[in-house]
Amino acid sequence: MTKPKAREYWFARRFPIGNSRGGLAPVHWKGWACALIFCGVMLVGAGSFAYFALMRDEFPHGAAIFAVLAIVGGGWFILVSQSNADRVRTVADYRREKTRV
Repeated sequence: MTKPKAREYWFARRFPIGNSRGGLAPVHWKGWACALIFCGVMLVGAGSFAYFALMRDEFPHGAAIFAVLAIVGGGWFILVSQSNADRVRTVADYRREKTRV
């Protein structure tokens, strides 16, 4: 019988379990890639907003494109980070584990 593969977490808690804050931080390269993709989507939205507002004088179109990209990108990032999060160990635990190896 084969042993099941351990789950690979992309994000971990920033604060210990007793703390009221529930922030997450990336601990794997895939988590960092997700954060960079979110930043890229936001930059594309900001660029399109600036283009439509400044170059074409269509402020509402630029604002709508930015809003849609922000909602889609933010929703995707929250969904991915929550589904791949380690809710028990913290970022400090992962750093200690990395220095031991």
